[in-house]
Amino acid sequence: MIPQHLEHREMKLRNAAASRRYSEAARLAMEFGEAVREYARGLPKGDPRARMAARRLDEALSWALVMLQAARGACVSELRRIATANRYARIYKDPGNASALHLDA
Repeated sequence: MIPQHLEHREMKLRNAAASRRYSEAARLAMEFGEAVREYARGLPKGDPRARMAARRLDEALSWALVMLQAARGACVSELRRIATANRYARIYKDPGNASALHLDA
């Protein structure tokens, strides 16, 4: 069982990563890691709770990394769509490139 204060820090980290608050997620990851380190140092040597807390830290950081990588991929995809749309929008706005159809009455 992990202490409540560590669970709270983990949830804050997960929320920040899921919400794409990158600088906050980085800060919370460091704080969570330090909190787990202090918790493990306070336990008797060989206590399995230290290993369990370290595993939770590893899982949370791995999850946050995947979330941030997915968000980055989504941003890259959106930027590519915008760049493509802008390229076609410029062509359409240029009257010299527009085709015209004249009908004789």
